[in-house]
Amino acid sequence: MNRKTAQYQLTKRFISIFLGVLFVMNLFFLMAASTFVYEFLENKATEVMSSLKKESGQQTDWEYSVDKFISEKDDDALIVQTRVGETFYSKDSQKIFKKLYHGKSIPFLKPIIFSEEGIYFVKNQEFENFNVQLAISAETAIELAFGMLIIGLVLNVLAVILGGFLIYWSVQKWSMKLSQMATEINQINSLGEEFLTVPNDPIEMTEVATSFNQLLIEQREAMEREKQFITNASHDLRTPVAAIRGHVQLIRRRGEAHPEIIPESVEFIDKESKRLEKLSNQLLILEKQEMNAPKETINLSSILLHEVEKLAVLYEREIINNIESEIMFEGYSGDMEQLFQNIIENGIKYSPKESVIHVSLKEKQRQIIFSVTDEGIGISEDNKKQVFDRFYRVDNARASHIEGSGIGLSIVKKIVQRYKGEIIIEDNHPKGTVFEFYLPKMK
Repeated sequence: MNRKTAQYQLTKRFISIFLGVLFVMNLFFLMAASTFVYEFLENKATEVMSSLKKESGQQTDWEYSVDKFISEKDDDALIVQTRVGETFYSKDSQKIFKKLYHGKSIPFLKPIIFSEEGIYFVKNQEFENFNVQLAISAETAIELAFGMLIIGLVLNVLAVILGGFLIYWSVQKWSMKLSQMATEINQINSLGEEFLTVPNDPIEMTEVATSFNQLLIEQREAMEREKQFITNASHDLRTPVAAIRGHVQLIRRRGEAHPEIIPESVEFIDKESKRLEKLSNQLLILEKQEMNAPKETINLSSILLHEVEKLAVLYEREIINNIESEIMFEGYSGDMEQLFQNIIENGIKYSPKESVIHVSLKEKQRQIIFSVTDEGIGISEDNKKQVFDRFYRVDNARASHIEGSGIGLSIVKKIVQRYKGEIIIEDNHPKGTVFEFYLPKMK
């Protein structure tokens, strides 16, 4: 088995956890077994002492009755010392206690003594007319506990073997879904499969497969937009280039004979070259990396007012502005110029020439709110989600032959995101669109 596979890693991890759990359980079992042995010996010693207590105050023939209080087969030992100085020993008790005197005990379990004769529970007690020394053999109880431990260990080994196979089988069944997912991903690359199969469980794999499929959808939509952009941009580039070449050839053919056509052709060439320059600049802005230069304090009010006046003259349109004065902002003036210009131009392009464009700029609760309202063709709810995607243009924009490449609003979105702002698109009644931009004012 490949040790780098998820199946091997998970099997190893689960078996390690399983072994850890078994180790802890066995540790608790040993503690419980030790407690059982100790309590068993203590109870047995208590029973013997209770029997001896009944003999207290009576005339007992200890020589013949000392052995009846203990179990000879368990190698228990008993010594009885009377008040008159007589000592009576049970069978082998002298030998057992001699060994116990040289034995060792555990500090927190002093009644338990380890000796050559074995492990004993020792208890001394004084009665009315005699004293007692009692030694209870722990051999039987220990053998019972040890037997239970052996059985437990055998069961543990069987559990590890059986559990290992079950874990391996379960993990294999689970990892097969991962392998299937990897295979399907490769097939998407090589065979052009549409989507991944979404498993019902586990939920994490369901979410991964669903997210991957969503990513595929978005990727394909982006690729489709790029294809459309190439078609549109090629047309936008080819048209001015063809016009420029046509006028150059016209000048070459007829310039000397008809010099009056040269100024008109030069003006047309200049106009079309500016279109090419603008398109190339938009592409560069769209792809450039985020600036690393420190931000500066800029006057948004004056920047927007300048853009409004410039575009009103350039497009010969009426633009009504409601701009609060001296609104300051931490940023780049080039970004704001591009933002204002692109969104106002968008309103101009998609609205009738006789209509009015409304521009507003105000500050409210540490936010700068910039809005542009037009009376144009409007944007459907579906298109509102896509108009800021790069290369995207609404169908009616293409049908109406409105100039543009679908890049301007993508630049707007990128600038707003750079400043952690928000864009809201709403319908203007009775017709048109309202673009609102919220920029957090830097402290």
